[in-house]
Amino acid sequence: MRTRFASRPSLSTVFVVLALLVAAVTAVALAARPAHASAADAAAVAAAKGALQTAVDHGKAQEILAARAQFAALSAAAPEQPAFHYWVALASWRAVPLMMNEEASKAQAKKICKDAIERCDKVLARAPKHADAIALKAGLQGLWLSFDPGAMMSLGMQMGQAMERARALEPANPRVAFLDGINTFHKPGFVGGGADKARVIFDEAIVLFARTAPGEAGNPEAIAWGADDAFLWAGRAAMKEKDYAAARAYFQKALGANPNNGWVRHSLLPNAEKQLAGKGDS
Repeated sequence: MRTRFASRPSLSTVFVVLALLVAAVTAVALAARPAHASAADAAAVAAAKGALQTAVDHGKAQEILAARAQFAALSAAAPEQPAFHYWVALASWRAVPLMMNEEASKAQAKKICKDAIERCDKVLARAPKHADAIALKAGLQGLWLSFDPGAMMSLGMQMGQAMERARALEPANPRVAFLDGINTFHKPGFVGGGADKARVIFDEAIVLFARTAPGEAGNPEAIAWGADDAFLWAGRAAMKEKDYAAARAYFQKALGANPNNGWVRHSLLPNAEKQLAGKGDS
């Protein structure tokens, strides 16, 4: 009898074996789950990116907000993924300028801008050297000044330092250069801003975009927007300098990069052509 009882496994041994079996089954389940989840996520990411670009091409704030909601849903499902916070912030950066000058949507635009800045902070909490997020935050802070002009001195210094850091981290990043150009475009001349200085930076961004391969649509880490934007804003800078021939050339190249850009096709390019024909507003 003693031999029989001694050969039976103890209760603790049974628990260990059961725990190992549960762990093994769980590991198999988790290994299988991401394969389906990642495929679904890739499709959702590609759809959200496409929706955002289409909305920007249309220049419709509500469409951009709908795309933003898609990224927000992805972010809520995977809050540990910094890239989704970035895309929500980018969609916000696209929407706010279309909303902030309308009394009916100004309060919402302010709320969205604040949330977008906080989203960038969440990215940087996990990835402190994320140059795209650093530059985007500076761009959003530039928009924030429209809601809080009194913050010009403090935020202006922060934005300048952030852009310098982003440029140092990724000197070949075209979006960092582009956002630096926008901030320079809007800065007063006495602090180094102006259309002439911005145009030089936009030209730099254009060269950098030409060297950048398009990213994988379903990968949230693949950030590849902005090639047509660089031409567009270079054209706006040229218009401000009354260099209408150059502006028209920039706008035509913007359409070459993105034929669906409605702002360029229906407004900016026709205005440049009117100016060249002497029929535009002085």
